This record gives sequence, structure tokens and C-alpha cells, in this order.
Amino acid sequence: MSDSTRRVRMALCLALMAGLNLPAYLPSLHAPFILDDRFNILENPDVMRVGLAGAPWLALLRPTSSSRRTLADLSFALNLRAFGQAPFSFHVVNLVIHILNAWLVFALILTLLKILKWDRFETSAGGFETRPYLLPALAGALFWSLHPVQVQAVTYIVQRMTSLATLFYLLCLWLWLLARTQPRPTAKIGLGCLVLIAAGIGSLCKEILFTLPLAILLAEAALFVKDKALLRRWLLIAGLVLAGYAGFLIWLGPALLQQVRANVDPLASGIGGTWAGRLLTQPRVIWHYLSLLAFPHLSRLSLDPEWTLSSGLLQPWTTLPALLWLATSAGLALAWLRRRPRAAGCALFFLLALAPESMLPLDPVFDHRLYLPSTLLLGAIGAGLSRPGRLRRARLAFLGLCLVCLGILTHERNTAFRDEVRIWRDTVKKSPHQARAWTNLAAAYASESQSSRALHGYLAAVRLNPGNWNAYLNLSNLYLNSGHLAQARAAAQRALALHPGQPLAMLAAAAVEGKAGNAGAALNGYRQVWEKKPADAGVLEKLGEGLLEINRPDLAQDVYDKLWSLFPNRAGNYLLLGNALFYQGRFQEAAAAYGEEVARDPGAAEALNNLGMARLRLGQTEKARAAFARAAALAPGAAMYQENLCEAEFRLDHLPAAEKACRRAVALEPSQDLTWKWLGEIYLGLGQPKQALPALQQALARRPEDPEIKELLKKAEADQTP
Repeated sequence: MSDSTRRVRMALCLALMAGLNLPAYLPSLHAPFILDDRFNILENPDVMRVGLAGAPWLALLRPTSSSRRTLADLSFALNLRAFGQAPFSFHVVNLVIHILNAWLVFALILTLLKILKWDRFETSAGGFETRPYLLPALAGALFWSLHPVQVQAVTYIVQRMTSLATLFYLLCLWLWLLARTQPRPTAKIGLGCLVLIAAGIGSLCKEILFTLPLAILLAEAALFVKDKALLRRWLLIAGLVLAGYAGFLIWLGPALLQQVRANVDPLASGIGGTWAGRLLTQPRVIWHYLSLLAFPHLSRLSLDPEWTLSSGLLQPWTTLPALLWLATSAGLALAWLRRRPRAAGCALFFLLALAPESMLPLDPVFDHRLYLPSTLLLGAIGAGLSRPGRLRRARLAFLGLCLVCLGILTHERNTAFRDEVRIWRDTVKKSPHQARAWTNLAAAYASESQSSRALHGYLAAVRLNPGNWNAYLNLSNLYLNSGHLAQARAAAQRALALHPGQPLAMLAAAAVEGKAGNAGAALNGYRQVWEKKPADAGVLEKLGEGLLEINRPDLAQDVYDKLWSLFPNRAGNYLLLGNALFYQGRFQEAAAAYGEEVARDPGAAEALNNLGMARLRLGQTEKARAAFARAAALAPGAAMYQENLCEAEFRLDHLPAAEKACRRAVALEPSQDLTWKWLGEIYLGLGQPKQALPALQQALARRPEDPEIKELLKKAEADQTP
């Protein structure tokens, strides 16, 4: 085969991997930020300020005690500077990294097949023929990259830390294998230097590169140790590497563990327990991971899985069998390392790559932790199914069917990430006893003004975890917005009792006082929070909102100025500025601020809704209707946006369109009293008093003292009289 033909076929393989992964991940490109995305990106002061005056790019690469994944942070900052705050560009970059990883898996398998020298693939001249290797390498890379278990590492934006670290990990392994096959010493040294450089860069992405030296030693033992002299040398090097690991852990281990424990999410189930319990749990977790690779049905893939730590060898009873299985499997893999290097090497690499995150006191299970460990295992399965030999046609047919099924499952899994309500409903369905999942689902409902569903979610969260202060905090805000002051005060006090001095809980308590008319007590509470957390983006945002509620837009403006100085490019800054101006009655300036937010993020539904409100105040009803319509289209589950659209259509005398919008609003949130009132007026305007009557009765049941509703109800009753 000529060199040009070989290059063309290689390029076709690379294009095919990209072309098949693109449609599988297409639904995820417009997925929102979820879970830790906002904290690590939009509310990360280092990420938000980099590239601006006084914040050079390379400064972000300097590891600190609070951030060691600085290359991933730098990539997030580059995304922000180049493409803005919409999540689309982040998803595109994540997908590009995933495709690059698929190419590296392809290259790695191709190189391994050459090293292993499958005899039937050699040319008659004794040289290496590329063509027979291409299909096994392509099949292995596709089998790995299209597997739905990889979705969380690609679509969950912040897990770029995992996919980027995997890219450098695989690059190092590939370069090392290339170096070992080079006949010239200078080429070996050059490639070895590239390995060191790539490993150093990759270590700034995630700590999983900690195991890279052991992975290289594993490759040496499986592929290159052929006699006793080499074995003795390998054992000596392995002993020195393990001694270095031990010294490193003794020196840095306690500090790392203390920091990890300080940053653990208190809402995550299964966190905590003893070291013995955590180690006893890992064999069960590994069984679960292997079962996901073998049977990745969508019902088994959850963004936040439920898991119970083992508290004894038989609690649960599966602990002991899983432990015995793991010990036996690891022992056999070590014994067979030289006799069956492919199978043993894949098994040991799987366990080795899982080790760093398995041993730390984090959530016991997350799908994205399989991203690196599964590369060789799934790659070997795909390559094995496509290699020449007996039953090859049947194996290829089975492989093709598997790839089609995997691609469809990956596409469907990505569809679940299209909006926050959808992904958290999916998570709650699969993890119904996970308090954090219920809390996040309730927050998603609350963001779309679906108060009754949000209330149900928060109550479920506190039932599952009575110590969940965050759920009580959100309950307080929800009760406050619906006018239930007693319940709001009780929930805020409960949140403070569970987490004394927590700034957000203090803000909730102050907000209750402000709503109750105790402006002095509220202002005092807000000042305490300001002194306690003067540089926290989330606290400053809530503080400004609270000051607006007690009619202190002047102080809110000071808070937002501080927020702008600390986080100059933070998503939502113009939205907050618009809110402050709106409360001051400066509607023209507020509309301009909201418009700027929309220009920066066309998907900012709340900014569009508020822009519509400002335009209504300015008498620009047609423009207001257009803004409300865009907001409602972006967030079709938000009852408030539908209600505002209904009002604008009613003012424009578009009664049929107004009726449809109001009907959508009450279907989403039946407790919207103002929507029922608008609906009653619309039916009266359409000459349908019979339909107006029940709508106005619903409104009166929710606002029994409203004289306007009573007057409309009398009119509806009179119009029904012959």
C-alpha cells in the first residue's frame, strides 16, 4: 500500500469518528449549566477576571491551595473571552476534546497492535502493514467514544477537567509507546521529553494523572519485559516509584484530605463514614461500573446516583462477594501479566485509573469517573470483535449493531440534558431517595415560577435529609415569594439552626423581616452579611435583591457596583443592574441594561422577561410582547413568562393569543392568582361570561379581598343572566 493511500484511509477513519460522535452529542450543545458549572465557571473570580486589565492569562495557570486544576480553568476563561457566557461554546469545546480523545484511543490501539505483532497481519516481506490494523483500531475507538457512559464527562461542562486530563494521559501513553518502538536513541529521548512535558501540563487539569507513572510501568511489564534481567530492572524501578508515592502521600496526604473534606457537598448522599467503610464499598462500586459498561441502559445512567456505603463485610451482603471477586481478579491479572498481557493489562489499567477518585472521601459513584479507565477495556472489546479470524462476519455484524445501539443511547442520554427540569426529573426518577436530586429539581421548577412543584421537591428533600439546610433555605424563599411569612420565617430559622452563621441563611432571615415590614431588622441583617462575605458573588447577588425588596435601591446599587468590580464579566451583571434601575423607576435605563444582558446572552430568558416589563412601563407594549414571547419560547415551563405574555397580548387586544398564554400559565402553575384574573377579563372581552365565571372564582379564592376581582365576578354573573 502506498503512503498516500495509507494517509487517505487514516484520514477517513478520523473523519468517521468525528462524524459519528457529532450526531450522538448534538442534543447536548444547547444544554444549560448544571450543578457545579456555575460555581466553577461563572462564579469563579479567577476565571471571570483573567484576560482583563491586571489579570494576565498565565497567572491563572499558577496552582493555589484552592485550585490545582488551573489548565481547565484557563480553558473556561478562554471560552468566556472568545464566545461569551452562553453554554453553547463550552459544549462545543468539550465535544472537540472528546473527539480528540477518540483519535488518541485509535492511535493507541494502532500502536499496541503493532507492538503485539499479530502474526497474521504482517506483510510477506516481514514489514508492518497498516491496513489490517485500521479496522480494529477504528472499532475500538468508536466502541469507547459512542458508549453512553461517557456522556457525563462530555456534556456536564465542568467535567472538562476529566476529559482534558484524559487527553494528556492518553497522549503520554501513546508517546511513550512510540518512544519504546523507535530504533534511534535520539528519537527515544525526544519522545520521552514530550511525555514529561505533556504529563506536566496534564497535571494542571485533574489529579488523575497521578497514576501515569504506574500506568507506564504496567505497559512496560505487559509489553516489554521478556527476560529475568529486564524483570529485575523493572522491579527495582517499580519499587522506587512506589516509595516515591508513599513519601508523597505521607507529606501531602493529610493536607489534601483536610481540604477535600472541607469542600465536600453536605447534600451528597453516601459521603462520610469511615475509611474502612469506604474501602469496603469500592468492590461493589467497581462491579457497578463494569455492569454499566456491559449494559448501559438509560434507566441505569443517573447524573446523581444513589449509593449506600458498606458498614461491614455483610452489610449489605454483596460486600463480601464483591471483595473476594476483586481480590481474585486483581491477583489473576497480576499473575497473567506476562502470559496474557492484553487482557491482564486492560484489567489492571481499569483498576489503576479508578484508584485516585475511589480512595478519596467524595461521592462514591459518578459516571464520569469511567471516562479514562474504560478506554483500554472498551477499546480492546471493539478491536477484538473486528479482528480477522473465525466468525469474523458474525462478529462484525454484532459490532455494527452494538455501535448503532450505543450511538442511539448516547443521543437519547444527551437529550435528557437539554434543560434543567428535564435532567433533574430524569435524575429523581432514577435516584428517588437522593435529597440533592430533589433539591436541584425543586430549584429548576422555582426558576420557572412553578411554585407548587418546587414546594413538593423541597419538602421531599427535607424528608429524605432533615439536616439539609439548603433545602430549608430554598423553602424559606419559596414561602416568602408566595406570601406565607410564618412558614418562611420557620424555614429560615431552621436553616440557620442547622448551619449557624451561613450567609445565605442570614439573608433569608433578613428577607423575611423585610417582607414583614421590619425594614430596620432586615437592613441590620443585610449589613451583617455584607461584613461577613464582602466578596462572594452569590451572596452579593442575593444581598442586592434583598435591599431592593426593602426599597433601598441606592444600597443595592452599591452592592452591584462591588459585584461588578469583583466579577466584571459575570453572567447576569446587566440583569442585576437593570433590576436596580427598575426599582428606582428608571425604566429607560433598565431596558438598556436588560438589552445589554440579552445581547451578551441571547438565551437569557429572565433578562428578556424583565426587558418586557420595563417596556410595558414605557408604554412600548408591542416591543414588550416580543420580549415576553422570546422569554416564553426559551423557557416554556416558566409560568410567569406566560402570564406576562398574556398581559401584553391582552393590552394589544389580541384576545385569542392572550387566552392561550394564560391557559398555558395556569396549566403550569394553578396558584397564579393574577393569571386567573386576566383570564376572566379575556373571556369577558370575548363575550364568554360562562367561561369567565370559573376563572374569576379561582382568582377570588386566592385573593378574597381584591375589589377588582369582585367587580369582574359580578359582571360575569350579570352577563350570564338572560
